Amino acid sequence: MIFTKKVCYEDIRKQLDKDTDTISLVGCETCARVAGTGGQARMKELALQLRKDGYKVKDGFLIPTVCTPKLGFAKVGSDVNTILSLACNAGTSNIRRFFPNCKIVETTEDVGLMIEDAKEETLQITMSYDKFTMEIGNTFEAFTGVRKDSINAMVSKEAR
Repeated sequence: MIFTKKVCYEDIRKQLDKDTDTISLVGCETCARVAGTGGQARMKELALQLRKDGYKVKDGFLIPTVCTPKLGFAKVGSDVNTILSLACNAGTSNIRRFFPNCKIVETTEDVGLMIEDAKEETLQITMSYDKFTMEIGNTFEAFTGVRKDSINAMVSKEAR
């Protein structure tokens, strides 16, 4: 599985135009959801924030695996000219292939390969991409992507 991090909201907004972009979101229900960067909750959060800030968000599609032909289930309207990808780079590449006439905006950044411990509800980076070598071996909370040592540091501060 691929572990992804969220691109900050301001960096996403910089790529959008309130006057000309009609937006559809495409979210991955597998790796990105488990990493906290895709899935229904993240799609809803991002769509609501964009609408609040005055962007035209038409709809969203939650796809089991965006990096596969299942992406064909996303039937974006003819007025949609911008797609926000809530998926890994493989999923985003697939979106570009399926929707060549749309502007594609990435909302995630690939960190590396992860394994999931379903019992502990954690993710661990087992192999990273060059930019994220410092993340190898780090553990994250499943479905939020919050680093476990960050959680432990917050808990220990609150206990003081």
